[in-house]
Amino acid sequence: MKSISKNPSFINSEKELSEYMLRNVSDSLKQAIKVTVSMMVKEEMRNIREELNEKLSFNGYYQRNLISTAGKVEVDMPRFREKPSSDLDLKSAQVFENEKDGFFKLIAEMHRTGISQRKIAKIAKECFGIKLSKSRIGNVHRELAEEEEFKINSETIADNFEYLYLDGIWVKCKNFGLNDNNQAVLLCALGVQADGRRKIVGFKLAFKEDYESWHNFLLSLKERGLKPESLNCIISDDGTGLASALSHLFSNIPHQSCVAHKMRNTISRTSHRNKAAVAEALREVYAAETKEEAHKRAQTFMKKWYVKEEKAVKTLSFNFDKTLIYFDFPPEKWKQIRTSNILEREFREVRRRIKTFDHSFSSVASCKNYAGSIFSYLNDNYPERLHTKS
Repeated sequence: MKSISKNPSFINSEKELSEYMLRNVSDSLKQAIKVTVSMMVKEEMRNIREELNEKLSFNGYYQRNLISTAGKVEVDMPRFREKPSSDLDLKSAQVFENEKDGFFKLIAEMHRTGISQRKIAKIAKECFGIKLSKSRIGNVHRELAEEEEFKINSETIADNFEYLYLDGIWVKCKNFGLNDNNQAVLLCALGVQADGRRKIVGFKLAFKEDYESWHNFLLSLKERGLKPESLNCIISDDGTGLASALSHLFSNIPHQSCVAHKMRNTISRTSHRNKAAVAEALREVYAAETKEEAHKRAQTFMKKWYVKEEKAVKTLSFNFDKTLIYFDFPPEKWKQIRTSNILEREFREVRRRIKTFDHSFSSVASCKNYAGSIFSYLNDNYPERLHTKS
């Protein structure tokens, strides 16, 4: 390693010193890799020459680029005069092939976490000495994403999920839909196990959140192994299409209508001057400690606001009892099942990452692949802490 006991004259700050040290360490590591691989290959070639019992003589070197943890390394590869290097199966030359695969997986990982293709290309060039086109980055991501989308929507679903969360997120997808804005909805299902572990178990691109779309999606989950008898509760918004599908396919499972959705919908139908007061009153309704008390507070709310905010009152009263299902469970479970916020948090992450595409996908395949890669990433990176403690 080069000596850096004295600062070179061009170093004027701690930051520049750190960069200089890192650059020198990297250069030294690359040199070590270069020499080591070259020696390993030459030794292996000597062994091959003895095994073949042929008179093969070395004839200089040729350059080969390898990808390592230190970046691109130009290695001097020895060669035989009498036998082409392409005819030799040199294991030593494959030392960094796994790291090369890992590098391209890193590129795909960066792409699906929301880093633009332009930034990835810049990082690859500056940090690894590799020039990547946008199309190459997209191809690498697509290859990985196709595998992950297939895995999420095809693998058998274990029967150990106690709670199932259902919701949809709207995206723009070209060549999808019957109108000019190309709106599509990703129907999504998330399961939570008894120990708090959670997993996106499936998603489906649909035209709208109607009965047929939800019915087909839920039926596919059942066909893949999701057993209704293992579920304690299903949590979703109060959409009529989803509710009808659940009544046909999961009729014996308690269906909790999301409290957060109900409150937002009620407030959205309130005049601006009364939004704050209505929001506070709704919080009082759902702060009740018993189902009976929640009913009394809701009745008080309706009597007070019926004249001034009739639309808001009707919104709250529609299927109000379905928002109180959580009272039938132990109090320690209330926070977990009274809302579908756990799935909403996943959707926030999806929205953040697709900003790179201006919330628009060029095709149905790209939309499904990208969603699959994001959900796969989330499945692999959930925190270890139990959901019941969140």
